[in-house]
Amino acid sequence: MKEKRADSISEVDMRGLFMPVIAVYEHPEDFPDKYVARVFDVGQPTDTVVIKDSLLDIQRDIGENTCRIFVPRGAEDVRSLVGVWV
Repeated sequence: MKEKRADSISEVDMRGLFMPVIAVYEHPEDFPDKYVARVFDVGQPTDTVVIKDSLLDIQRDIGENTCRIFVPRGAEDVRSLVGVWV
């Protein structure tokens, strides 16, 4: 799947998604030196990502541009997951 990169979560149109969630990753395998916000719908990843150099930049972007709340990762989640915005 070819990914769509957005500079900000404000550029992402989530109106067509049934249950969108934004998962934030710290240095995932596909972007080992970045922080990534990946949009999911009903537990499945979409092709849309926002990539930033710092966790603060990602969290600030999502916090200022959505009405979502942050839930930290659980013990069973992958190590690179910081948490999700629901």
